[in-house]
Amino acid sequence: MLERRAKTPQLLRATPTKRLAVLQPHLTNTSREMFLELAQYCPLDIVASPEPAGMGFKVAPIEEGPRVRCFFGPTSMPVGRQFGWIQWSVVSYILRERPQALFLNANPRYLTFWIALLWARVLGIPAYAHGHGFYRRGRIGTSYKLMMMALLKLVTTYICYAPIVRQAFLDNGFPGRKLAVAHNSLINRFPVLPGEKTGAELGLLFIGRLRQESGLDLLLRVIERVRREDGPPLWLHVIGEGEQEEALRERARDCPWIVFHGGVYDSPQIRRISLQCFAGCYPGKAGLSVEHMMSLSLPVITHNDMRDHGPEPSFLRDGVSAILYDRADPEQSLYEAVRSLACDPAKVAEMRQNAFADYQSLAHPSLAERLWAIIGENENPRCARISEEMLQSVKLSSRAHTGPERP
Repeated sequence: MLERRAKTPQLLRATPTKRLAVLQPHLTNTSREMFLELAQYCPLDIVASPEPAGMGFKVAPIEEGPRVRCFFGPTSMPVGRQFGWIQWSVVSYILRERPQALFLNANPRYLTFWIALLWARVLGIPAYAHGHGFYRRGRIGTSYKLMMMALLKLVTTYICYAPIVRQAFLDNGFPGRKLAVAHNSLINRFPVLPGEKTGAELGLLFIGRLRQESGLDLLLRVIERVRREDGPPLWLHVIGEGEQEEALRERARDCPWIVFHGGVYDSPQIRRISLQCFAGCYPGKAGLSVEHMMSLSLPVITHNDMRDHGPEPSFLRDGVSAILYDRADPEQSLYEAVRSLACDPAKVAEMRQNAFADYQSLAHPSLAERLWAIIGENENPRCARISEEMLQSVKLSSRAHTGPERP
């Protein structure tokens, strides 16, 4: 049930007293990098399940040592997919270990999420939940509100992915006392600077999992239409893998301008592919992929239904760093967005600068540093200062991207 991976020495910084248990459904390569950076601030126990088969990503192993220990075990759903998920690595960890703090992915479907919160309350250790809340729902009903009230009662702090998540709590009458924000972001160590583009690029980049929610079939139709109706001879570069890959490859079999690169996890290679592109496009339910595109100096094209996305597209600025096409008329609106941008290199150059600048504001300080400013505030006087600075940054970001904060 509990698998421990081989250990290799890895000492990053002097160890403070706090050992943080990181409880996650599974890791991604992005979260893996973030947790390795967080381990520079405090030692971690990473408790997770293996990545789901066929989901379109493979995660590099983590080398263990004094700073990082890993505990892996399966997840079961004995009563179906709606509620009561049991992550056996969490159960085993709770029975054997006693960390000084918990950092949990805030997924209320996991029975083990609630068990871990109660365990932390009994042991008297801080518990930090990190999640996207319920911003997609708008107003929530009584039963959901009671559940979230219980969650906020048990946690030390609920760390929101974005200001839009925190605002949803406030709009539904929750006090802001236990709500913090750490922009969900990534660090691309091989970015593309705006000046590296020539202005003659004819490619669009999609990067993400190839699943039904990605909307790639729509993008394929739009690219074909642009080329057919005397538009620029655009190319589409697709980076990713997943359950829809085979069907999409078959759909594009006679379209040589659609290039499937497969699951590319080498950042320099992704960078090289992106140099052929003038913009990024994620026509479906987007998440962190939009920030990856921005780190490559690509304006982002996606739809305007913010509640249907993950929280990360809320950082996009329509007409500044991105074009948000009308989801009510998806094919025509996406066609107009792609064609207009492809025919306006001056606009692309301006938006390219803005996209990269917005990426830098999201990625620096990094997510790991933002999290430690919240989690380690009582450990390190410097963290209290960083936390206050970041609070001001969040308020400014919230006004820039989602309008003024409402009481």
